Amino acid sequence: LGQIWSGFGIYSNNFIFALTMATATQYQTRFAPRDWSTANLVMSSSAERQRGTSYDTRQKSQQLRDLTENKTRWTQHDTETKLQDRVTDIDSWKDTLETTLRDTENEINALNDCKNRTELAFEVKALPMDVVLECLSLREQRVSIDLVRDEVEAELNKELDVIEGIRVLLSQKVSEGFDQLCVLQDVHQMLHADITDKLSALDIDKECSDMCNTSGTISLQADSTRIKKGIVTPATWDNFSTYNTLKSQEEMRKSQKLREAMNHTIQQTNSDLETQWRATNYAFRRRIHEMEEAKNELGWQKNNTENEIAAMQSEIEGLSQSIAEKLPPMMVAQTRLENRTYRPNVELCRDQPQYNMVNEVVQIHGSQQVLSGKLDVSEQTLATLQRTLQRINNDIAVKTNSLQLDNQCMKVREKLQEHPKADVLIRGDISQFMAPPEETKPTEEK
Repeated sequence: LGQIWSGFGIYSNNFIFALTMATATQYQTRFAPRDWSTANLVMSSSAERQRGTSYDTRQKSQQLRDLTENKTRWTQHDTETKLQDRVTDIDSWKDTLETTLRDTENEINALNDCKNRTELAFEVKALPMDVVLECLSLREQRVSIDLVRDEVEAELNKELDVIEGIRVLLSQKVSEGFDQLCVLQDVHQMLHADITDKLSALDIDKECSDMCNTSGTISLQADSTRIKKGIVTPATWDNFSTYNTLKSQEEMRKSQKLREAMNHTIQQTNSDLETQWRATNYAFRRRIHEMEEAKNELGWQKNNTENEIAAMQSEIEGLSQSIAEKLPPMMVAQTRLENRTYRPNVELCRDQPQYNMVNEVVQIHGSQQVLSGKLDVSEQTLATLQRTLQRINNDIAVKTNSLQLDNQCMKVREKLQEHPKADVLIRGDISQFMAPPEETKPTEEK
């Protein structure tokens, strides 16, 4: 039947065409009843055929509309779902990055505080160094035999070396802390930029997710499917934030280790300095004790020497008096001998009195010689004693000067007792320099 209708349709089309041409060429053409019936039949069949075609077209169009509508709705729903998932992913990363950013800020503050404490520990080491240099300068004023390289000088030089080493070490830690702070600041800026981008993307995707077909902000866009320069893949996007997070965590771990090292350095350097400070003070006390003993010994020697000088002076006076007392007997004996030389004639006899007088003169002269020799020896001994006394007095003056200098050094070193301790520095209480409690002061050692 379809083939018949198809053939009939071709025939009818040709017939209509011919009829139209005939009408055009001959306006008054007459048709036969058969032609009229055929024309009516052709018109009816053509109308029915066109209606069938229209019906098929309408059915297919309806199916196509339903299909495209469902497809469009599903695609739009899938896009909205993907946008919501994307918003969730961005929001999750934003929360992770914000947490990491807060941790980074806390670590930056902690490292900065630790660096400040280390800088303070470096600065307060200037006082011990000034004290040591002042002590060394004061002890250079020692004179004579007391200008020795004693244990005190060795301990002072060792303390100076310890302080210089501490300052170098603390300066190195401060430099490391500054470098790490710069790295953390770079990481902080990187995280902040990533979070800012995430917030912008989140606002855009939320706005896109909230759009619907009746939104007032929608419009047709030119070339909206273009691929913008710089676009990245989801893996690259995820790896970027992952790298920022891992980089921040790694630098925070490095910062924490550095803070531990800085705190340990502060504690260790303060401990080393306090140990050396105690050793130097002990050397000072022992040296002062030795000099006091030496000075006391010199004072005892001075007293005995002065007593001996007084005794020797008394003895010299006695010798001089004894020598002087021998002069009258000598004069008597010599006068007697001289007078007896004037005896006349045979009376000028060398009798026993003559022999006794001669012996008396010789004996008195011998006593004078012996006493004069002893007087010379005594005077030489007195001069030696006086020179010894002068040396003792000079040495006492030297010891007194040295004692005054070392005691002055001990007073200067009392400034170190006002040093902030290591635990004060680590607790962060750096508002003032507190003197150590009484029980922490070094005990006097004999």
